[in-house]
Amino acid sequence: MAKQYYQGETFRDPDPALLQEAEFNDCTFTDCRWEDVRVRNCTFLSCTFQHCSWSGVVFSFCQMRDAWFSGCAFRSIAWGGLQGRSALVQPFGKAERCEFRYNEFSGMTFVGFDFSSCRFGDCIFDECRLAGADFRGVPLGHTQFSRCDLQKADFREATDYAIDPSANKMQGARFSFPDVVALLNGFGLKIE
Repeated sequence: MAKQYYQGETFRDPDPALLQEAEFNDCTFTDCRWEDVRVRNCTFLSCTFQHCSWSGVVFSFCQMRDAWFSGCAFRSIAWGGLQGRSALVQPFGKAERCEFRYNEFSGMTFVGFDFSSCRFGDCIFDECRLAGADFRGVPLGHTQFSRCDLQKADFREATDYAIDPSANKMQGARFSFPDVVALLNGFGLKIE
């Protein structure tokens, strides 16, 4: 199958068959309802996703750079399957009013990224570069951070996170009381 190329096009709830062997540059995807879809050998460069709902989407041999998400809901997505997620490439350019449930972010870069208008539930960030990321006021719903660079990240007013200070780089990270007490959970302390 020859690779298809799309430049500056708009797709409204496209057929998932489009997500095989394709490169999308500056394209807009609106109202996508993708469930249990395998996206194979696709590249998304500077694409915008509006009001999309993805569940169980699997990326195989795909790349994403500077994607903008607005009003989207993502359930059970393993984002770490994207290739080219090096320290130089940020897959997301912006995420506004998005909800992430049961998502796994592994080995990804979100340096200085603004998550402040998003919601999370039971997600995992593992070996991610999140230095300077903004989680201010975000309900994190048991989201775990392990082996991440959280230096200068902002968690003020964020709630319900699971962060082990001994397993993450945290110098200069900002937290607010009383939620900061959760950082002590892994130490077996009794706080009265």
